Amino acid sequence: KEEEEKVTVINATKQAGTLATLLVSCAYGLPLQTPSYAALTLGVDVKAPKETHAGFAGRCVDLAMRCLGRDLDMALECRVARSVVGGGAKTKGDDGITIGENEKENVRCFAERTGGFGNGNQIDAYYRAKFLLRYLAYLTKIGIVAAEDGGDQSFLGLLQMLAQAATNAAQASANSNEEKKRALGRASRVLASLILSVLPFAMNTNNGEKGLSSDTISDLVDVIENNIVGQASNYSSDYGPGIGPLSILLKGELDDAPLAGEMEEEEEEDDEEEEDDDDGDQPAPCADTLQDLLRTVRKLVSPSSSTRFALMRDSPWLALTMDAQSSDMEEQEKVPMEYSGEQLVLDLIGGEEDRCKSVPYLMSIDNADDSVEIICRSLDGIVFGRLAIFDAPSEGGDDEEEDDDEEDAEETNPNLESYTKSFSLGDRFFLADAVRDVLMCHRPMVSDAGADRNNAKEVADQIWAISHLFLGAESSDDSSSKGIEFGIIETLISLIVQCTPQGSGTPSSSPLNELVYLSRVLLELTKLKPSLIPQAIVLAVSGMFEDFMPSLTPTARDNLGHWLSFHLTNTDYQWPKSYWEHWAPYAAIDKRNSRGDFVSVALWSMATLSPDGPESVARECLPAGSTLVQSVFLKHKQNNADISSSETDLINRIWDTSEDPDSIRQHIISDELSESYGSMVRSIDDNVDNSMSQPKVWWRTRLVTRALFSPLSRETSRMIALAEKAWKKKASADGDNDMVGEHLAEDDRDETEDILADLSDAIARFKPVLLAAVARDADAYDSEATGKVDDDKLLLAGEVSILSEIGCLVSAWDSTASFSLIECLMKNQIVSSLAVATWALGDNANELSHVSPQWWKVVSLAVNNAVTDALSKLELSGTDLGGGIGMIIDGAGASDGDDSKEADVTRLDEALKAAVPILKYSLERLCHFLSTTNSPRKIPISAVDLVEGVKRLSRAVLFHLNSLALSPSPTLTLSNLQRGLMSMDADGEKLASVCRAVECNGEQEKRLLQHVAFSVEKLF
Repeated sequence: KEEEEKVTVINATKQAGTLATLLVSCAYGLPLQTPSYAALTLGVDVKAPKETHAGFAGRCVDLAMRCLGRDLDMALECRVARSVVGGGAKTKGDDGITIGENEKENVRCFAERTGGFGNGNQIDAYYRAKFLLRYLAYLTKIGIVAAEDGGDQSFLGLLQMLAQAATNAAQASANSNEEKKRALGRASRVLASLILSVLPFAMNTNNGEKGLSSDTISDLVDVIENNIVGQASNYSSDYGPGIGPLSILLKGELDDAPLAGEMEEEEEEDDEEEEDDDDGDQPAPCADTLQDLLRTVRKLVSPSSSTRFALMRDSPWLALTMDAQSSDMEEQEKVPMEYSGEQLVLDLIGGEEDRCKSVPYLMSIDNADDSVEIICRSLDGIVFGRLAIFDAPSEGGDDEEEDDDEEDAEETNPNLESYTKSFSLGDRFFLADAVRDVLMCHRPMVSDAGADRNNAKEVADQIWAISHLFLGAESSDDSSSKGIEFGIIETLISLIVQCTPQGSGTPSSSPLNELVYLSRVLLELTKLKPSLIPQAIVLAVSGMFEDFMPSLTPTARDNLGHWLSFHLTNTDYQWPKSYWEHWAPYAAIDKRNSRGDFVSVALWSMATLSPDGPESVARECLPAGSTLVQSVFLKHKQNNADISSSETDLINRIWDTSEDPDSIRQHIISDELSESYGSMVRSIDDNVDNSMSQPKVWWRTRLVTRALFSPLSRETSRMIALAEKAWKKKASADGDNDMVGEHLAEDDRDETEDILADLSDAIARFKPVLLAAVARDADAYDSEATGKVDDDKLLLAGEVSILSEIGCLVSAWDSTASFSLIECLMKNQIVSSLAVATWALGDNANELSHVSPQWWKVVSLAVNNAVTDALSKLELSGTDLGGGIGMIIDGAGASDGDDSKEADVTRLDEALKAAVPILKYSLERLCHFLSTTNSPRKIPISAVDLVEGVKRLSRAVLFHLNSLALSPSPTLTLSNLQRGLMSMDADGEKLASVCRAVECNGEQEKRLLQHVAFSVEKLF
C-alpha cells in the first residue's frame, strides 16, 4: 500500500555538459543573438577536440528538446495528477528531469514567477519555448537538424505535430464544458503563436539553406488560419474594438463637445458613414498581435513580399571555415564549414522520459488520460493589443498622390516620413515583436538569493540595438535605421495604453503591462538618444491627441495621461508651449470630453508626483498665464467662509483640544446640537422629496464627517491657493499685470505633518462618534417617516452620506488619498463594501454625470475588502470552540483530502457570497443608466465610463476570487469557481442575459449593452 514507484532522476544539464548548457540557456534567454548561438553550435561541434566535445551538437539539441518539452507544459499550464500515495496534483518540473536546478542566482524570485495574475511562470515558459524553436530553426538551416527527411521527428514534423495539437485543442473546445473549452481554446492560441513566430526564421531565404520552403510554410499557415486564428475559425480577439474585454479602442467615437466656432457638419457626415459601415459586413480588424503575426507570415510567404528585418536572414555560420580534406599537408585550403555528421532528429516526447505531457495529451485528446489536464488560464503577457499610431505605408498609389507627398515632405519630420514610407507592415511587426522580446527577456530581475540583474538603462540599450537589424531600403539612400525611433515609440506607447490601470486593486498581469517599468525604459531611451526620441514622443502624443483620443477607452486614455505626467516630471517638464496652448480650450469646456479628460489626468498626475502638488505644475510646467491652471485646479477651490459655528466648534474639539471621543459622541446626539442648528434641521414634509438619501436627513453625520476630515479640506485649499499664487506670479513676470492679486497665500504648512497617517488614526479613534451620528440621524428619520422603513436601506444611506461628504473634501487630483481613506473606513467597519459600491455608482441618481470615471476602481477595492472580511470571519469561526469544532478537526487532520476540499469549498462559497452581490449591483446600475439615455449618433462619454468600467471590474472580481479563495487551495480549480458562479446566477450566460433583456431607446446604448453582454459572457 505504501510502496511508491521509483523515479529515475535525470540531470539534463549534467548530461549536456557545461558549455552546451550555457549555450542553450543563452539561446532561449537572449532574443537578438540566436543566429550566433546556432553558428557557435556548429563551430564547436566541428572544431573542438573530439576527446572532450564529441557529439556536442547532439547534446545541445537533446537539452533544447528537454527544455522545450518542459516549457510547452508550463506555457499550457499542464497539470498531472500525482500517484495515489502522494495525492494532490503536480505541474511540469515535479517529475524526474532536472534542468539547471543549482543555478539559484539565475532563477527569478518566487514573487516574480508567480506574481501578476499568477501566470508568471507561464509567460516565462512561453518566451523560452519561442526562442528554443527559433534556435532549432537555425540549426535546421545549417543542416544539423533534419528539415523534412526525419519524418515525425524532423523540424517540419515537430511543427506539424504542434499544429495538429493546436487544431485538436481548438476543435475539442467546442465539445467541452465551459471552463475546459476556454482553457483548450487559449492553449490552441498559445501553440499557434509559437508556430507562427518561428516560421519566418525557418524559411530558406538564402541559397543553399536547408530550411523550409515557402509552400510548406504556407500549408502550416493554412492549418492555423482555418482552425484557430483566422475568420473561418470564428476567432474573437480580447482586444476587439469596443466589444473585447481588453479593448484599447472603442467601436466608434465619443460624443465630444466641439470647441467654440467648430462646425459639426463634417462630423455628422462621418457618423452616417460609420453607421453604414457598421451595418455592412466588414472584415474583423487586426486588433491583437496574434492576428498581426498571422497576417505578417501569410504575406511573407507570398512571392512578391519581402522584409528588411535582417535577423531571419542572418547566417553567421557562412563565414566559418575549416580545412579541406587533402593529401597535401603543406597547403590546406579553407572551405565553408559544414556539419558532417548524421542529421539530428527532434524527440519531443523522449520515450519513457516523458519530456512533454501536454502535446501527447492534445494529440489524442478524444482518448486522453484523465490524469492530465490543460488549465491554461490566461493569454496575458502572450498576446497584446495592437495600436498603429503612425500612418501605414502606402501600397502603391497614383502619381498625383506621390507628388503631393513630395510637396508636403518639407513640412513633416524627415525621420517620420522615412518610417512611414520605408517600413512596411511586416517590418513594423518584426520591430515591435523584437522590442517586446527585449522588454521581457532583459527586464530587471531579483533572484531568491537576492541577486539583482539588469536595469532600465540596459533594457534601453538593448532596444536601440534593434536598429542594427534592418537592411537599407532599395529605393532610398537613407540609413537603414532612419526613422526607427518612431516604430520603437509606437510599440512602447501601444503597450502603455493597455497597462494595468493604477489604483485598480489588481497587479500587472505581466512585466509588459507595468506602467512604471515601461515609463522608466522610455525615459532611459530619451537620455540615450536625446536628438531622436523626444521628437518622436512629441509627434506620437500629438497624433494620439488629434486622431485617437475620442476613440480610446477610458483606461487607455488615463494610462497615456499618467505616463505623460511621469515622463514630463522626470524631464524637467520639457514640452512645447504651443501644445499646452492648443490643449487648453478642451479642458475649459463645461461639457466633459475625451481630450479635456486626458489633459486633466496628466496635470492631476503631475501634481500627485510632486511634493508641492499643483503649485509645481503652475510654476514649472505650464506657460505663463495658462488657463489650464484655472480649468484644471482652481475650479476645485472651496469656500470655507460658510463653515457654521457648530462645525468650527467640533473641529476644535477633535483636532485642537483632543477631547475624549465619548464626550464628543454625547454632544453629537444631544438635543442641544439640534437646537443650535434650528431651521437647518430638515423635518418630514408631505410636499417635498422625503427620500432617505437627501443630504439634510444626515446632517449630523455630514457635520461629523466634515469636522473629522477637515485637515484634508484645509490641505486642498492650501495647495490650490499656492497654485494660484504661483500662477499669478509667473503671469506677472511675463508681463500680464491684470492677473496679479493683491493678497497671495503664504505656505504655513508644517513640514512634519502626515495628513493621511493622522486621518487614519483619527478614523479609528472617533469611530464611535461617526456611528453615533449615523444612528441618531436614522432614528430621527424613522420616527418622523410614515410607513415602515427598511432599516438596512436606511443604514446604507447613512454610510453613503459619509462617503459623499468625503468625496467633496478630497482633492480631485489625489485619488491615492481618496482610495486610502475609503479603505480605512471599510477596515474600521464604518462603511460597508456595498455602501462604497452604491456611492461610487451615484447612489439613486438617474444621470450618468453623477458617476465618477474611476468608479470601478473604488468598487474593486470594495470587492477585495468584502471577500477578505468574509474569509477572515470564516477563519475566526473555525477557531471558536462553540461553533467551529469541525474546522479545528479539519485543520488538525489535514491529511484527510475530503475534509480539506470541503473546507476549501466553504471558503470559496463565502467569497462568492461577498463578491457576487456587488458585481450584480454594478451591472444593474449600468443597465438602468443605459436604459434611460438616448444617443442616436455618437457614444456618450459617461456611458463608456460605465461600460468599460464593468469590463475592468469583472476582471478585478475574478482576480480577487482567484487570489483570495482559489490560489491558497491545492484542490480547487477555475471549474469550481464557475460552478459557484452558476449557483448564484452569476455565470457568463446569466449575466449576459441581464444585459440583453434591457430595452434601450438609444442606438448607441443598444450597442454598448451588446458589447457588455459579449464581454461578461466571455469573462465568466
